[in-house]
Amino acid sequence: MTEATDFVVPPRRWAEIGGIANNLRQNLGLSDQPRAPVIEIIEQVLDQRLNLVRFDVGSRGEMGSAEGYTCPNGVFIMLREDVYEGACMGGGRDRFTSAHELGHWAMHTNIPLARAVQGDGTPSFRLAEPQANQFAAEFLMPECFINNFDDEDSLADRFGVSKEAARNRLRYLRKNGRL
Repeated sequence: MTEATDFVVPPRRWAEIGGIANNLRQNLGLSDQPRAPVIEIIEQVLDQRLNLVRFDVGSRGEMGSAEGYTCPNGVFIMLREDVYEGACMGGGRDRFTSAHELGHWAMHTNIPLARAVQGDGTPSFRLAEPQANQFAAEFLMPECFINNFDDEDSLADRFGVSKEAARNRLRYLRKNGRL
């Protein structure tokens, strides 16, 4: 039996996802700040101040291997307790996971979802997980704060992300002629 690992969602170009991330940053007053305080945005702004989404922290027991979960109806975003604690401490991978879940909330709330099976040929621009990863990269590492002289270390330090995320972002921008 093949296991479902993702969901088919409406197609989005990566540039469109970048626009969604940048619009959210702008609406939150973050346009001039390289480092987005992603946990504060989800917990204090979207939940406590604006009441747009409930933010929950789940135990390892209830979440298992899932690091984060966003309700398809947009009711809540849940992070596993170790991910939440890591993000609060500035952990790059945990901050990326948090922004990834924010991306699901921003792009995949109240839309039709169909299970995708690994290796079924569904292109990445139609899958929820790659879309949420692209959102997280765009939200945490806006192109306007990146230049040709940057390397993965400078991006990791500037944006509070892992070196792997920084390396992937630079690769994407260079491959697409944007640096």
